[in-house]
Amino acid sequence: MLAERQLNFLCNARLNDKLPPFVNLGKLGLNFGVQGMQFTATSTVAENQTLSNPMYIHSIPNNNDNQDVVSMGTNSALLTRKVIDNAFQVLSIHAIAIAQAIDNLECESRLSPISKDIYTQIRIQCPVFKTDETKYECIQAMNDYLRQANLSFI
Repeated sequence: MLAERQLNFLCNARLNDKLPPFVNLGKLGLNFGVQGMQFTATSTVAENQTLSNPMYIHSIPNNNDNQDVVSMGTNSALLTRKVIDNAFQVLSIHAIAIAQAIDNLECESRLSPISKDIYTQIRIQCPVFKTDETKYECIQAMNDYLRQANLSFI
């Protein structure tokens, strides 16, 4: 939820008062910038909210009415896996939007060495874009990078 709210801040020019709407580096009105990806992130967070309801509310007694929540552990684990997968997707979109914001503000040279390295890796996965094009491949590449990167210093 935090990453999606930060993404919303980046995309909302009235809130951030620095970036163009949807971190659009192209021609406003003709290009959408990060808008389509933001829709994906928002709906994915909403899905996570639904998936995060506790399984115990679905408790169904079994084993001669001796057990009621033990049988829900596997379901909870499967839901947790889906929530984690969704979170990586939202974080991937968030990272792409941050890179677009860095390019818009032309502040790459002011990044710390670690931030500069992360920015470079983001741009390897998803180059700067000014025109509309499908982004599912960039999002998947970022997802793969975030899952494999050692970002424990953050």
